[in-house]
Amino acid sequence: MNYKPVIVIAFVLFAFIILLGYLAFNWNTQNINYYLQVDDCQIDKTSCQVRLDKHSSIKINILPRGIPSTGKLTVYIEEQGDKLNESSVSFEAIEIDTTTPQYRLYRQTENSFSGSAFLAICSLSKQSWITHLFVKKGNETWEISLPFSKQLEN
Repeated sequence: MNYKPVIVIAFVLFAFIILLGYLAFNWNTQNINYYLQVDDCQIDKTSCQVRLDKHSSIKINILPRGIPSTGKLTVYIEEQGDKLNESSVSFEAIEIDTTTPQYRLYRQTENSFSGSAFLAICSLSKQSWITHLFVKKGNETWEISLPFSKQLEN
């Protein structure tokens, strides 16, 4: 009879720890409906055209060309077809296992978004990156991955 409050407290504490673990694991995840890997375009050298579905596609452009490690980047999205609700971009450095925050892109015209972004500074002589573009249209979200590599600038 004396152990009943201890068992209740232990159970509540255990449930709290499980809930905390779940929240920590799912804290910043987006509900991605579609993952697209674009391997036939070098986003650091040219703009890339990506078809989202049969009703819409986007053209992605990151300037300046070469995507410098130390300067401000401007990311442009031009939509064709159905309108997007929102868009953001982040950059993942593979060898140093780091990801930049998601940079929000803002609607500029009826069919375009743009915004600023920055890469994480890396001192490796060669670094592999993945541009992660997130676009939302209605209730559906796409994550578009565009890999590229950078040589250390002298």
